[in-house]
Amino acid sequence: MKKTVLTLLLVVTMASGFSALPTLGYSASSGFIFGGYLLFPFRDATGHMSVNTYYGTAGVIKFQPGIVKNFDIGLLVSTLDYRKVIEKECFGWGNATDPDTFALMDFEKANLVVDLTIPAGDRLFFTGGLDVRHSSIFNREENILWERLPGDVFGSTWTAGLNGRIDYQVPVPFNWNVLLSTRGFFQAGDVSYGGVTGKIRGTVRPWTGGEIALGARAHRQFNIADTPVPYMSGIGQNENFRGYMDYRFTGPVWALYQLEVRNDLFTLGDVEAGKSLTIGVTAFAEAGEAAEEFEELSISRLHTDYGCGLNVKLNPSAQMRIDAAWSDEGMLVQSAFGLSF
Repeated sequence: MKKTVLTLLLVVTMASGFSALPTLGYSASSGFIFGGYLLFPFRDATGHMSVNTYYGTAGVIKFQPGIVKNFDIGLLVSTLDYRKVIEKECFGWGNATDPDTFALMDFEKANLVVDLTIPAGDRLFFTGGLDVRHSSIFNREENILWERLPGDVFGSTWTAGLNGRIDYQVPVPFNWNVLLSTRGFFQAGDVSYGGVTGKIRGTVRPWTGGEIALGARAHRQFNIADTPVPYMSGIGQNENFRGYMDYRFTGPVWALYQLEVRNDLFTLGDVEAGKSLTIGVTAFAEAGEAAEEFEELSISRLHTDYGCGLNVKLNPSAQMRIDAAWSDEGMLVQSAFGLSF
């Protein structure tokens, strides 16, 4: 009976011209989350508009409208991501900070991104666009940790710059998919800073409804002293390092390695018609670290976690994850949209 009701609700929602996925979950960084994801397809089937918004009881507000539009030349993606966070922890700077020692702050930040992706064949894709950013920190708790940060960009800060990305799908025989990606960004305005990230991800589908994914990412931040604190370089749940709080480990350089095993449990609705809801489970293990230079990265400095989660997929653009991760600092839960890496 419950499956029948859910299927009918899904079909009625999509038949009315839009898709809806409630955001109900919990995240260690956001608290209990209440919100939703709305998807409004264009009548000519060339793209869609979306709104992803939620309120977190830990003092987090997110509002993210977006547009995806297909043109003859390529794919245009535009998003505005606004967040307000109350009493956010700052653990200081470095790869060996104390989880029980932090300073609290409130901040707002907003990103407007407009990207155009142009294919060069079936496997090579070039992306470029504009990124406008604003951030502001207020109500900072007095703490010596602020003096240990490499920069002191706390006030209202505006920047604008360019994004660039190159993606290449490596041809692999059998049922494999390997992605190589390099992304860089540059910001100038009240301050000037940039960064570059390299990524490799391999996915194999050894059984129906299941896949095994292995990925690695490395990042290098430039002019870290002029990077606004809400955009500092580091890993934690902000980079889907799920066993640790946002920006738990910080540095101009960081690396993150992830392994996931995913399996779909059941699907409700009509997959071929694009009116379906898929429920799946995930098991994962992760390792990461931050450093001042790439030469400092080593196995002995790695932090690790492992865990499992639940996936809810309405379509490739609307996927919600609820993951529980265990590390040497305890257990944390993360709710997020999209694939983990």
